[in-house]
This record gives sequence, structure tokens and C-alpha cells, in this order.
Amino acid sequence: MKTIAFFNNKGGVGKTTLVYHLAWMFADMGLSVVAADLDPQSNLTSMFLEEDRLVELWPTGKHPLTIQGVVEPILRGIGDIRSPHVEEITDRIGLIVGDLGLSGFEDKLSEAWPKCHNRDESAFRVMTALYRAVLLAAEQREADVVVVDVGPNLGAINRSALIGSQHVVIPLAPDLFSLQDRKSTRLNSSHL
Repeated sequence: MKTIAFFNNKGGVGKTTLVYHLAWMFADMGLSVVAADLDPQSNLTSMFLEEDRLVELWPTGKHPLTIQGVVEPILRGIGDIRSPHVEEITDRIGLIVGDLGLSGFEDKLSEAWPKCHNRDESAFRVMTALYRAVLLAAEQREADVVVVDVGPNLGAINRSALIGSQHVVIPLAPDLFSLQDRKSTRLNSSHL
């Protein structure tokens, strides 16, 4: 099983769209895929699911069928991760449902990071929570590949997700300033 995270600290480069389409492409190739929405904005989840299903998965109160529900015992200090619910999109695509509430896990991860240097076992359990959730989901679905969408930032959630991935893809898109700079550089060099 391969785990591929898609990351860029700049938003709007097409990261989530790429993850969505690659999940379908891998499935069309006959592979079993888990798409993991580890971005608290949950745009990947919104791309995969109808609004009625989102309302069911994100009711007022607790969200046991989302990634936030998976890490809730750690957040509350009452245990380890729960087995993840994998939403069936097709027989070849499963989704770890994203959740805005995952942003509450950021502080817990930030606290755990320096404690790992002291070999604090509970800190390692926190830091590996997302990785272990992805592994459990992949085992449930007998996945060949896991594609992971993370948010556009350099926060602790992304650090944890990237550490747990075998491969990292950084989609790039030039912004207007980059294009303008390139154009002015060409103009300046032609005057030499």
C-alpha cells in the first residue's frame, strides 16, 4: 500500500481537485483507493458527498463518523484513536470524512511534538494518530493506495500527516506576481 500526501502551504493551487481526480483515476485503473480528508476545511469531503449526506455526517454535536471522531478520545484524554469510519463512495473508493473539528487537534499535536524528543510514549501516540487512522482505513478497504489531502498551512496537523506519508506531492501554480516577475526579468535581460 502506498500513501501519498498532497501539500502546498499556498491555497488555490488545485491540491484538493488533484486528489479527487487521482482517486477516481486510480480506481479506474482497478486499484482500491482511500481518500483521506485531513484538511479541516473538508473540501475533499464536500467534493465526494452530496449535501444530504454531509448533513448526516456533520450534525450538531459530536461527529463519530469523521476524522474528528477518530481522534476525539485523544483530545479528551480518555484513550487512543477510534477505528475510522470509511465512507463508501464506490466499491473501489473509500473516504475518511473530513471535519472542521479536526482543527481542535492542532494544539494537542503541537504540545506532543517536543515531548517526542523525550521519548514520551503518549506523545508518540498523539503524533501518530492520523497515520494510524489512515492505516486502519487502508486495512479495512484493502487499499492499494491512500491519497491524503491536507490544508494550505505549515501547522501540526500537516506535519503529522506528512510524516506518516510515504510520498509527498507539491502541486504548484504560478501567481500573477511570479508571472510578472518572469516577464520583467526577460525584458531586463534583453536590454543587456
